[in-house]
Amino acid sequence: MSLPSELWLSIFEYLPSQSLRNVVLTSKRFHAIAIRFLYKHLILTSPTSFVTAYSALSSIQPLPHALLLGISPIVERPVEQLKEAVAVVSLAAADDWMPIPLNRQTNRYRFFQIKDAYQPRFLADATVYENLLTQVTSFTSLRQLVFRGMLLPRDLHSILRDLPNLRDLAVVHCTVHFTGVYIDVDHTSLKLQSLTLLDIRAVFPSNDDDTNPRNPRTRLRMLAQVPTIRTLAYDHTVWLHRVFTPSSPPPPLTALDIKFPIHKDRSRVPPGFISFLETLPSLRTLILRNHVPALLLSPRALPALCAISAPLSIISSICSGRSIIKLDIRDEAVLTPLYQVFVEAHSHLSRVQELSLFIGDWDDEVVLAIVARFPNLTKLQIRYARGGPSEDTILGMGSRTLYALPHLVSAHVFRIPLPPPPQSVLEARKRDDDTIYGAPGIGDTYFESMHDIDTVTDTLMEGVLSLQQLPFSQDVSVDFMDEQEPRTSEPFDEYTRELIIAWNRTCPGLRTVQLHPGWVWRRADRIDHWVARPCESGIWGDVFG
Repeated sequence: MSLPSELWLSIFEYLPSQSLRNVVLTSKRFHAIAIRFLYKHLILTSPTSFVTAYSALSSIQPLPHALLLGISPIVERPVEQLKEAVAVVSLAAADDWMPIPLNRQTNRYRFFQIKDAYQPRFLADATVYENLLTQVTSFTSLRQLVFRGMLLPRDLHSILRDLPNLRDLAVVHCTVHFTGVYIDVDHTSLKLQSLTLLDIRAVFPSNDDDTNPRNPRTRLRMLAQVPTIRTLAYDHTVWLHRVFTPSSPPPPLTALDIKFPIHKDRSRVPPGFISFLETLPSLRTLILRNHVPALLLSPRALPALCAISAPLSIISSICSGRSIIKLDIRDEAVLTPLYQVFVEAHSHLSRVQELSLFIGDWDDEVVLAIVARFPNLTKLQIRYARGGPSEDTILGMGSRTLYALPHLVSAHVFRIPLPPPPQSVLEARKRDDDTIYGAPGIGDTYFESMHDIDTVTDTLMEGVLSLQQLPFSQDVSVDFMDEQEPRTSEPFDEYTRELIIAWNRTCPGLRTVQLHPGWVWRRADRIDHWVARPCESGIWGDVFG
């Protein structure tokens, strides 16, 4: 008896791209069912890959639902982001490209160690770029669109209006094009639900006048005024809150993710930020990254807030008077100030169900402090960098501390490797304070995966084109950003399993235990056996997944 197609759809949805390619070649029936998943996510970050797959793109059925785009055109005016380009690709053939003279060879070698990682090496000529934009607008089923590491199209807003099903838009590490002729922009027809704007650059330096609609960066900010947006993420290069005024208030946001500058010497609150937060009565999730100055909010602000991810320095002020259910302390927490915050905000944090934090030096007392202050925990994650619990501590953690958390279903206690100290001021400024402590990156937020595109396995036409086979000359250095080796980790032994089994009697509700990064122990119910599994949500676990 054969399974109906609806069941096969549910099965194929969980397969990786390599397995899907094998399924497509199995039979005509499986081909018709699985092909919709094989090209669901497309990645076009090089004009060579687009030219090679150009004929096949128009025949993809059904149309893709997600696209990652990173192809820039050749332009006459100098653009900082395109200064590392070495060749222009034409539509004649992917391997028939025209070298670009290296007029700044001295500067290239001088700044080689600090050059931008999002500077393309290959550019598209006018014909290739025009065909690319035409192809993008033909993907009318797109729901997720990401522009990454490229010069944005001049007619970006027209492209967005041609995609009626677009819900998630991200523009990261991109340069906004100079607009010579002003065209009125109307975003009322867009149905965006999620908008991400990070590291937005301009072709020419400007005073970045927020009230001037002719400013390209300001025109990009205006996307935040789409009334259907519920999730907003941005950084200090755009400060999207500036686009909102009393006459043009923000949409009813439910999730907000803001990346502040890394430099701690820039500690002032950006103008209008406090008043912006106080106009968000429906906000439920707030994520503040890097060094955040003190926020003096009105007690009536953010009444619906229940999930907060922020540095330790503002936890007390942001949590006071609000019923927080999910709490993540993003930076390194020194134990004494941490305990003080627990005491100060105890009455406001007693309802916390999911807690995640990072401590530099392990101390057994931290578990006792957490158990005493957070009796309703269902998920707990403690990351540390130095030291660690002894074998006796792990063995008795269930009977001595965790037993006092009757609702606990997930416990993550593991050590993370910290990078070496920065060797220069430039290296220190480029380092993100959040991610080195194990906090999720800007694209790995708790409320939703903003652009769920696997840059390792879901590349376009994988197996048809390999960029490494192109005839590069020996003096050209090429970065293959999308062909990284997957992270691997060693599985656990039976001895580790015995340590966790000791928790069974006192912690019958536990279903997930993590003692090492990248791997967890799971069981279906209290009588099931513990089985080691890799973490689906990354090396830092899935506490807020």
